[in-house]
Amino acid sequence: MHERGTVVAVHDGTVDVAIVARPECETCGACAEGAAGTRLLEGAVDRLGARVGDTVEVETPTRATGRARRWVYVFPVACLAAGYGAGHVAGIWLGVAPDVLGAIVGIGAGAAALGFLSRVSERLAGADEYPEVRSIHTRRR
Repeated sequence: MHERGTVVAVHDGTVDVAIVARPECETCGACAEGAAGTRLLEGAVDRLGARVGDTVEVETPTRATGRARRWVYVFPVACLAAGYGAGHVAGIWLGVAPDVLGAIVGIGAGAAALGFLSRVSERLAGADEYPEVRSIHTRRR
C-alpha cells in the first residue's frame, strides 16, 4: 500500500508520517489514529534523509499488516482464552471458585502474551515488512 503524507518526527533512521485517512485505513491497521481525520504511521524506515515537514511517499507492505494483525490481536486473545480455560479447570480440581481463578489466570496469560510480543517484536518482523519512505515529493526548507 502506498501513502503520501507529511513527516512530523525524525528519529534515528526512521520517521513518523501523518497521513490523511482513507477508507482502506479501517482495515489496514498499520497506522495509529491521529487528530482530525489523520493517521500516524510511526517508525517508517527512512534511507533518503527526510526532514520534518517534507511530503513523502511511504510503502507499507500488505504482508506486514496481515502478519502484525495476527500477532497483535489473535495471539493475546488466544492466550487469554487458554488461560481462562486452564484456570477454570484448575479451580474445579482445587475446589476454589473456578470462574475467579479462570479470570485471574486468563488475564495473566493475556498480559504475558503482550509482554512476550513487546520483547520479540523486532525478531517477528522481517526486514522487508517495515513501512519505508520510497520518495520525497516536497522538501521543506
